[in-house]
Parts: sequence; structure tokens; C-alpha cells
Amino acid sequence: MGDDVLRYSVETRRARVNGGQQRHVYDTLIRTAGTVAGAVGDTTALFTSNGARTEATTNLINGATLPSDQSHVVLALRVFTWFRNPMQRVAGTGAGEVAFNGDYNVLTPFLAGGAAVGNAPASIQDVFRLHHQVEEQLHWTFGTGLKPSIENLPTFYFPTGGGLSGDLAGATDLIFLQNTGYDGHSGILRLARAVLLPPRQNIKCEARIFALPDAGQALAFGTTQGARNMLSLRDNLNAVDLAQKVIMFMFDGQPQNDNAVRNAA
Repeated sequence: MGDDVLRYSVETRRARVNGGQQRHVYDTLIRTAGTVAGAVGDTTALFTSNGARTEATTNLINGATLPSDQSHVVLALRVFTWFRNPMQRVAGTGAGEVAFNGDYNVLTPFLAGGAAVGNAPASIQDVFRLHHQVEEQLHWTFGTGLKPSIENLPTFYFPTGGGLSGDLAGATDLIFLQNTGYDGHSGILRLARAVLLPPRQNIKCEARIFALPDAGQALAFGTTQGARNMLSLRDNLNAVDLAQKVIMFMFDGQPQNDNAVRNAA
């Protein structure tokens, strides 16, 4: 029996043992309101046991391995990206009155000596920049152990297949609603061949950022803003600019109990 036939046979038996149950596992590269400097590096490992892991950022709290003796047949991969520019609150005419609800009202941190000096509150143009840079600069590697199945592919390869898309348009484009790809599950990345995550082996998921090169002309064109390289997704994600920024990686598929699979095989 050839390797491909054997692999298909095992995957089919696993699906039967599992009864068609689906599980969606995610971890987060960044989730911030942009009020403090971020810590995203050029290379970041997800699904690890490092850092503060909460239910807001992952549904695999232990991080590195699947629970118990489970394995996982990965059938689809997604990257969710969500960015939103802040809106400034506008006071009303009377004491305590508010004319326009906003996310913030104090600009002092952006002034000399403040924690955000050198930046400005993010605009819709900053949101577009983040979306564009994520699609091209942020690359993903995924698999298990030392043998990744997906290696160094840009985010545009991993549409979300859900969420909000579109904008309110108009002259100012105040609100832009968009994730990776368009909403609708027909747009997700369904793998031509399932990725098998064996039990008791570390999940390998790596996010790498490759800034656009300035060819040594950063000073000539002023592409840096203080210490912030505007051509770098890393710097723009880490900026204190009140932009709300979320990037998640998710794998979908069927969890399997290793003992049950072994008996079925």
C-alpha cells in the first residue's frame, strides 16, 4: 500500500472514530487597544506555553500540545485580522454632556514628554496601511515538531472566511470593516491534503515579519517617524497610536483520541 493511500485510509478511519466532530483552535499574535507599546518581534512563535495566556487570546491555554492523548486532523487554516482607528470623544455644551461618543478624549500622551510622543492617533489611512502590510509582510509557518507542513507563506494565502467586510464609504472613509479575505466560508483555505498533528508533539506555528526594504534611502525620504519605521509592520503594530489591532491564527479540523484511532486502524 502506497504512502498516500495509507495516509488517506488512516485519516478516514480517524474521521469515522471521531463521528465528524469539529474543533477550531486559535492563538493570538496581538490583541491591543494601542495604549501601550507592543512587543511583537520579527519572529514570534504561537501556541507556546510562554506569556500570559487567557481565553481572550486562545482556546488552547496550555499552548504547546493538544490536551490528553489527542491528535488533530487539520483540514483548514485561517488568519483573522481586525484593525480599527480610534474616535475622539466630543464634549457637549453643558457640564458633563457628550455630543459624540469616542474611544478617548485626552491627547496629553501624544505631546512632548508623553508616552506616545512621535505618534498621532491612528487614522483610517493607518488602518489601511496595517491591512496592506499584514497581507504582504506577515508570513506563517505551520505544522508539528521539526517538520512544518506549511512554510513561510504570506497572510493573503489564509483568508478568514468570516466576520465583517465592507466600509461606510463617503468622502472620509471613517470606518473600514475588513478582515483577511471576505466573509463566507467558501473563501477559507481548505487544505488539499490534511495536516496531521500527532499527540504529545509540540504545535509549530511561527509568524515572521519582513519589512519592505528602503534600499538605504530612509533618511532621504524620511520613511522613519522617530524610532518607528513606517515601512515595517512590526513597528506599526507596536506603535502607541490608539489603533485597535487583532491578529489571530486558527486551525480547523477533527480532534481524535489516540487510543481510539489506534484501535480503529
